[in-house]
Amino acid sequence: MKNKYYIGLDVHKEQTTYAVRDRNGNIVAEGQAATKYADLQGLLQPYLKDSLIGVEASTSYYTLYRMFLKNNYRIKVANTIQLRPATAKNDVLDAQRLSDMLRLGTFPEAYIPPEDIQHLRSMVRVRHGIMEEKTRCNQRIQSLVDFNGLVMPPCGAFTKNWNHALMQHIGSGSASMELRHEWEHHKYLEGKQEQVDEEMKGYARKNWQKEYSILQSITGIGSIVACYAIANIHPITRFANKRKLRRYAGVVPTFQESADTKSVGKIPKGSSRELLRWALVQAANATAKTKTKLAKYYYKKKKQKRKTAAAKMAVASSLCDIIYEVMTTGKPYIAV
Repeated sequence: MKNKYYIGLDVHKEQTTYAVRDRNGNIVAEGQAATKYADLQGLLQPYLKDSLIGVEASTSYYTLYRMFLKNNYRIKVANTIQLRPATAKNDVLDAQRLSDMLRLGTFPEAYIPPEDIQHLRSMVRVRHGIMEEKTRCNQRIQSLVDFNGLVMPPCGAFTKNWNHALMQHIGSGSASMELRHEWEHHKYLEGKQEQVDEEMKGYARKNWQKEYSILQSITGIGSIVACYAIANIHPITRFANKRKLRRYAGVVPTFQESADTKSVGKIPKGSSRELLRWALVQAANATAKTKTKLAKYYYKKKKQKRKTAAAKMAVASSLCDIIYEVMTTGKPYIAV
């Protein structure tokens, strides 16, 4: 049944602009209100029962989106990447434009994951942020070790022997106060990451036991990468084919074709899910150390391209295909 009204909402932190159109495209109501569900619900009450609501993705839309859904109203979120640039732009025009795209069926709807996936994504972001801060802290520690002129054992930084030697320097007072505090911060971050890792893995195991298990059957994918994959990919039915998933993960180069000219560009710096790409590259690193066909493929690509990064990305793309296969079929991967 066709909707009677189409409501566009241009949401900002403090204020939301709304525009209501009827089936014929006439604007029957428009205005502004505080970005609070109660205020908007009161103003839009005459139109909500037979309406379709559209909102543009932003940092402030989610609370309103969740409240409209909770109260059984139909609402869609626009994918801002797919919105064509407007010739003129302000809050009123944006709200009118959203309502008109809903009416015409040209609204570029974005996928909004359910709350359990949102929670797992939050865990992944927290974990990744701690990991990045720990990397920066480790770099500061190594710089301070050199600055303090400390003699360290001939082994890798932050190995068991290296850590023991550093703690001896700190205990003897030969390390500066700054180095001592950085080391304490490193130990705190290390403990915090372990805590978040266990919480994240437990949550994924509890809610997506099958997916969590079959993903770890893939060469190079462990419990952490499996969490990253579920958070960003599930449900796999969102992707029509393997190619769509590779594009989403950003592990294939851009491709351009015009008349008789074809060109393959570079891997895009940004992608829809940068943390997913990071996880796939980590899995490719682990795969290269095995004795599987994927490892042989890695060294073949490394020899051809003469670039380690290109070889890793090629394996990451292959892993992306395998993830699509196992999550689609529900069957574990058999390594060869």
